[in-house]
Amino acid sequence: MHYLNESNKIYVYGMPVLDSRMYILINDQDGKEALIIDPLISEDALPVLHTLSHATVLLTHSHYDHISGMNWLRGQVECTLLCSECCAQKLTDPHKNLAAFAAILVMDKTEEEQKLFQSIMEQDYTCQADETYPKETCFSFGSYLAELTHTPGHSECSQCIRLTTSKKGLAPEIVFTGDSLVNGHDIITRLPGGSKKDYKAVTKPYLDALAEDTLIMPGHGGWGQKKELVKPSDR
Repeated sequence: MHYLNESNKIYVYGMPVLDSRMYILINDQDGKEALIIDPLISEDALPVLHTLSHATVLLTHSHYDHISGMNWLRGQVECTLLCSECCAQKLTDPHKNLAAFAAILVMDKTEEEQKLFQSIMEQDYTCQADETYPKETCFSFGSYLAELTHTPGHSECSQCIRLTTSKKGLAPEIVFTGDSLVNGHDIITRLPGGSKKDYKAVTKPYLDALAEDTLIMPGHGGWGQKKELVKPSDR
């Protein structure tokens, strides 16, 4: 389901089996510009991608299922991948971005789902950043201020991407949380680079401070206002 109204246009696409999410946010002041969060391969996205002249790509973290469409995306639209220095270092190594171990992510799925995922995964997958920033940054995008904040726990390079605006007709606050907040699921901190301690010390307070009517766009599953999401037990 996409989030579309007169002023906001956010297109949502999912990866088979894992249901990781790619978001395409159209610039409200220039319909040929977009932010793309966590790229994945989706033929369904082509009609939207082919209307764009340029896209800025942002990552919530470097895990394979959230970067797997980056190389494909470069063949569809001119784009610039902007991410943290920590994230950029992991993109170029399939062991650090977990592509080499991606099959582990579907061990609890059915045999049919595992076969489907193995048919689309690339165990030697790498991609490369175009621009980086140390840990946090901000910039204007249409009527929004985009703030990229370091929120470790699920991974050491996890980021939350917060968009705020005072313009009427637009959602006033949108946060793309990646795997730092997923509707109805506990936060996974046991993967390489994960830390339950960091999550509780840094990321949980950040998420708790968000207003209850903040629109949350998570890394997997359905989106909604913060107050509507089913909260995992460690929150």
